[in-house]
Amino acid sequence: MQQRRINKWRVPVIVAALILLALGTVLFLTFFGSADGLPPEAAYWQGMARSFNNSDFGSGSIVADLEAYSGVNYSSAPVSPVAGQHPRVLFTSESVEGLTDAFADAKQVVRDDYNAALSSPPDGILANDEFDATDTAILRDIQTLALDYQRTGDALSGYHAIYAIKNVLKTLGTNWTGHDDVAHRYYGYAMYTAACVYDWCYDLMNTTDKNQIVLGVQEKICKVGMTVTYAVGFPPTSANAVSGHGTSFCLLRDYLAFAIAIYDEYPGWWDMIAGRFFEEYVPVRNAFYEAGMVPQGVSLYVRTKFFPDLFSAWLVKAATGVFPYESEENMKQVARSIYTYELRVNNGALYSFPSGDDKTPYNVFIDYGHIALISSYLFNDETMRAQLEHNYQSGSSPTNQPYGSSYRNFSGDITETASIAEYLICSSSGVEAASSRHEGMDLIRFNGGWLGQIIARNTWGREQATVLMKIGQRTAANHDHYDAGTFQIFYNSILSGNSGVYDGYGNSHHYYYHQATVAHNGLLIYNPALSSTDGGYYSGGQKRRSEPGEYDVWQSNTHKTGELTGVAYAYADEDETEPLYAYIAGDIASAYDSSVANEVTRRMLTVYDTGNSNVPLFFFVFDNIAAKSATFKKTFLLHVKYEPTISGNTVIANCGTGRLVLQNVIGNNVTITARGGSGHNYEVNHNGANSYVQLNSPHNKNDNYWGRVEISPATGNATDQLLNVMYVCRNNSSAPSLSATPISNSTVKGAEIGNTTAVFVVAKAQRTTAFSFTSTGSGTRKYYVSGVAGGEWSVSVNGTPITTAEAEGGLLVFSAPSGNVTLTPGNLTGYGTGSNLGNNAWPSVPYSSITD
Repeated sequence: MQQRRINKWRVPVIVAALILLALGTVLFLTFFGSADGLPPEAAYWQGMARSFNNSDFGSGSIVADLEAYSGVNYSSAPVSPVAGQHPRVLFTSESVEGLTDAFADAKQVVRDDYNAALSSPPDGILANDEFDATDTAILRDIQTLALDYQRTGDALSGYHAIYAIKNVLKTLGTNWTGHDDVAHRYYGYAMYTAACVYDWCYDLMNTTDKNQIVLGVQEKICKVGMTVTYAVGFPPTSANAVSGHGTSFCLLRDYLAFAIAIYDEYPGWWDMIAGRFFEEYVPVRNAFYEAGMVPQGVSLYVRTKFFPDLFSAWLVKAATGVFPYESEENMKQVARSIYTYELRVNNGALYSFPSGDDKTPYNVFIDYGHIALISSYLFNDETMRAQLEHNYQSGSSPTNQPYGSSYRNFSGDITETASIAEYLICSSSGVEAASSRHEGMDLIRFNGGWLGQIIARNTWGREQATVLMKIGQRTAANHDHYDAGTFQIFYNSILSGNSGVYDGYGNSHHYYYHQATVAHNGLLIYNPALSSTDGGYYSGGQKRRSEPGEYDVWQSNTHKTGELTGVAYAYADEDETEPLYAYIAGDIASAYDSSVANEVTRRMLTVYDTGNSNVPLFFFVFDNIAAKSATFKKTFLLHVKYEPTISGNTVIANCGTGRLVLQNVIGNNVTITARGGSGHNYEVNHNGANSYVQLNSPHNKNDNYWGRVEISPATGNATDQLLNVMYVCRNNSSAPSLSATPISNSTVKGAEIGNTTAVFVVAKAQRTTAFSFTSTGSGTRKYYVSGVAGGEWSVSVNGTPITTAEAEGGLLVFSAPSGNVTLTPGNLTGYGTGSNLGNNAWPSVPYSSITD
């Protein structure tokens, strides 16, 4: 058989022909476009976007049914994304016209940053294993490119976005961590960006494109970043829905967004993720929002605890048309409650009451622009839009706030600043800013539900005198503080607040000082038998709790810290521009170890109607403490910025142009001690009642608090009452010197100062029978009587009937002359004291709705 002869030139010729064919194809596309009718450049990037191999994204196969894969089943979600509809991640096609208007109306710096992403699109190739600002910029520019395709229909932007997100997934390493315990935030942000590209560029992708993105997310993100410490895992069945990292972005934005994006191809992802969301996350947040607030305090953790909640509502509503939570109004109030922590001094600078764990200095108001942005969009809230557009830098161009008048810095921290895409989507509704960023916001804000707190102020302007009064009915631990029954006071500066710094989670300063009761204006009750608890740093404060893993645990007695027993407030005018008073009361014995006390009732009353133009407010704090042993030392705490002056029963604490004056009026041979100064400002007990150590932060950060004042009655009584009366004024020559005088009998304790008489029924149970006390003040006085049952009371002075008044929320308010005052009950209505006091009643509580 004759062997066939092979031409030695045949193989090189074939290879050359193939090369020429490829070059010809490129040249053809360059000059004439693609078979899809794309412009030449778009056709080229279409080819680049499709030049990846499946092996670039991992060696596994796509998990279609997460529940079957994990063996964990959740109840079916009550709603699903609209099948076949794209876009549906964050917005729908109905918003495209609004996006065009939003872009046209945006300030030039927004358009410049947007166009910069288009003119220099990222290739998505990651150059390092540590998440940094470069990676943030890459992901946000990819979002911008994908949004541009939706806004303009320019396929070039869309294919750039697809190519870049594939490169991100291809080059994403296993060590892209930063801090290991929050690595899920960075991986999750890439997952969320992939969801945006998948959905917004959906009709530009073929089946291979889609599967490569899904495989890359699954193998490079879900199986890596979502399985690090504290993350929700893959499939996402780990962590918990009440507190901790499970309440961050992992499920509430990242997994949820991706499940929405791929729903048509892989509905099994939605079934598990949305199933868990509705079964575990929604009930918890419904309970959170009944208070118009979320746990963890108003700190940077609002950004990582409430911000993801907003994303979940945004995502589900856009994809399904249904708002996932029980009450939009309650959720709307959270952002407004956050802004009630805002404080303003005479020079216009903004401050904030310290609350929860916080890395920022206490004299810098935290920028909540991202929360204001989404809230303004979700709830069509013009006031939040005004907050968004307010310049926190008092007119100068912000360098680190993304929502000031210059709208700068869309590349900041992913938990603090929005992307341009998010900004434009949230602007597409056309919601306009209110004329004032405080429009419709209450000067007195009561948050009921699990919280039980009032923030009362006389004005939003530069002469505001503001008091935060917290009972606290339940804790979620984690970044919550052990601060049930505490207060903070502001006038021209924070005159008394929480102290300590957040310099790392779980170090000794954080656990045993900053989070502990000793760092707050609360009560210490020292049980020597507990001296070895809390690492030996037990100071008589409230009991540390573990994170509640489930909703039922959080609702149980294990996380109960108090019981709200009274709340009342009033204005002088129908427009609610002139506050008169605010009052809150509760029993916080459950905040302490069960061996400490039978009753710890604290009642706090702020009075603005002082009758003295130099005194913006009076503040009364009445404590009745029934310890389980007469030997337990009881201590009232007052934290001050500078060294105070103590003279007899009076403490004077100055800070800047403000002054706080405290007088102990009721107490059993009290001792007033100032504990502070350099090396003593963070002192705590250590293995003994009289053994103190300084607990500095690991890096010696300092909040510039001088220390604290301790007011303790003599031991020997199991039960003691303390009544401390305070007022604020200017720290200058016009500062008044007012003296408070006591009122005391077996039924009530009280004090008189200026035109005001405040009386507190000692017993926890609200008074339902007649009682008397004697006022020695002069002229007609304003009386505030705490601890009485709701309904009608007759008032007589020296045996002469004077008036009839209505008690609401445990407080009776009336005007009468001084003398022997007798209060006689008439038609009493009772008063509910359950844990739901004040729920679902915004912006103020109608007392008729909370009486029995």
